[in-house]
Amino acid sequence: MKKHLFFLGKAGTIYYSWLMVLLFISLIITLEGNKVIMWPAVIIGGIFLLLATHTFLCSYIKTENNSLLLKLPYKKRVVLTQKPQKVASWRIFHIYHVELSKYEAVNYLVIQKKG
Repeated sequence: MKKHLFFLGKAGTIYYSWLMVLLFISLIITLEGNKVIMWPAVIIGGIFLLLATHTFLCSYIKTENNSLLLKLPYKKRVVLTQKPQKVASWRIFHIYHVELSKYEAVNYLVIQKKG
């Protein structure tokens, strides 16, 4: 089963910050322009939407043949050697921690209903 996720921590903060920069630049160009349609803002907003969609589609954890695959938008698929540990949960939000290597760990948030 494939579960989409939001990755947290330093990597998530940096990645989502750059993504939001595109949105804010688009909004600034739109609000500072004096035309009805500001084409640079539309283009930058379209790039933001494409990258946001790509991020959502390429951020998942998947169970395949009794192994867990973790895919992040800036990385190839990684086969996890250990099971992710649940750090916290509240209602439908669950935060997990997984060690990818000796020097790299990822925290991620999964939104899932019970069952």
